[in-house]
Amino acid sequence: MRVTPPRVNFIYKRALCWTLVGILGLPTGLWAQVPSPSAPAVPTPTPAVGSAPGQARFALSPDYRLGPGDTVEVIIAGRVDVARHVLVVTPEGNLHLPPMGTIPVAGLTVAEARKAVVERTAPLFKFFDLTLTVITARAFEVTVSGEVERPGTYAVTATDRLQQVIAAAGGITPRGSLRKITVVRQGKVDRTVDLLRFALRGDMSQNPYMSEGVGLFVPPKGPSVTLLGSVVRPGEYEIGEERTLGGLLALTGGLSSQAALSEARLTRIGPDSKKETRALDLARALSAEAPEIELRAGDVLFVPPISVLQDVVEVRGALLGTGADPGKTTTVGKPTLVARIELASGDRVKDVVVKAGGVAPYANFRRAFVERGGVSGPRQTIPVDLHRLLVEKDESQNLALQNGDVFVVPVAEDRVYVIGNVRAPGSFDYRPFYSPKDYVMLAGGPDRRAKMGAATVTFPDGKIYKAAAAPPLEPGAVVQVPVVVLMWYEDLLLIASAVACIVTAYTGLY
Repeated sequence: MRVTPPRVNFIYKRALCWTLVGILGLPTGLWAQVPSPSAPAVPTPTPAVGSAPGQARFALSPDYRLGPGDTVEVIIAGRVDVARHVLVVTPEGNLHLPPMGTIPVAGLTVAEARKAVVERTAPLFKFFDLTLTVITARAFEVTVSGEVERPGTYAVTATDRLQQVIAAAGGITPRGSLRKITVVRQGKVDRTVDLLRFALRGDMSQNPYMSEGVGLFVPPKGPSVTLLGSVVRPGEYEIGEERTLGGLLALTGGLSSQAALSEARLTRIGPDSKKETRALDLARALSAEAPEIELRAGDVLFVPPISVLQDVVEVRGALLGTGADPGKTTTVGKPTLVARIELASGDRVKDVVVKAGGVAPYANFRRAFVERGGVSGPRQTIPVDLHRLLVEKDESQNLALQNGDVFVVPVAEDRVYVIGNVRAPGSFDYRPFYSPKDYVMLAGGPDRRAKMGAATVTFPDGKIYKAAAAPPLEPGAVVQVPVVVLMWYEDLLLIASAVACIVTAYTGLY
């Protein structure tokens, strides 16, 4: 066995190290020139005119049709190789795709163009997958005229639709037609577009793509009708293909859920050029058995809401409301409600209290009342004791309400008033266990001409009691201390002095 000397081993190892260093130190560009054996080389496409290399693709509608100037990407993937081609549709409407040759695609959808390319490719390749994508749409100019805010010529692409071009022109003026926009080609009307149908129903056939050589003309608005009241989309509408009332309502969304169908009114200009209004039961007029109502220029349909015909009551005072009531106000520093509430058949006071959000804590439960207008007589006031109704469950206070009633829940004042011959008359905080005498003392006590024995208390319901025999006071009570009519030691002396002065003056004259 031959043994290699250590010196030779050292030389071999050193030479191997230098070889590796040399290989790893080669420029990176040299490595980049060596193709990977596992990934097939893809030819770099030539960018189309007016497009940037690597431009992002965009979503297209399935009905988009190719034309001269469109830039498409065709990728043919075989078992081993992948070929990518970026092509521009020629002015003649063809794609030049080697080695398949010239393929006509003008006027075809993307799906149809892909099918045409596949048919030309199939004889040359046995196993392949082909995709065709539009990466840049062709550009051209479109002239917009008529009733638009900014008539003129606008640069557009084949992916722009009619509505986008109209928007670029500032939109249609109030005088312009939404339903009879004409697409003009070579001086002739190519088609008429109903943009309202696209806006309300999403009918894309009424919002076509723009193409080369077309112009748009927006004529003045034609004969129109007006929908008012409880319809989904009230407004003025030009008469289009839907020349019947049912057709127009179907286009505009129909009637609202709150419409009073049997109370509609149709105003129409008669033969004598005067307006005539007639009642119209829409439930019957729109049924399948009824004849169609033809629309005429100037027709006005008004459909009242159910709430207009509904019985209502008015509520006022210390009620909480539902949170959406616009009639919130303030009384003696407390939030109160003024609102109109729909009255269902059989509704009573308790039902209206619930609809009004409930009674506020600061309400005067015992002083609520209903004001009712008589058919032939004056209004009458009917007291309602809410304490008995809501606390004691006394249904005798649950008054049946009528259309036009006004239900009032006053605010508890939380004050007791002291007037008359006291040192500091005024109002004082209500204190449940204070007697009339205690409130008089809060007012500074009686003055020297006060007649405490004749003091009275007037309660909010109008009842008057002697102060000494009055029941417990309520908020809003008035304690009155009268004056002594004659004080013998002062008033008699004053009278005697006056008489003496008169006698002296009389005797001096005579």
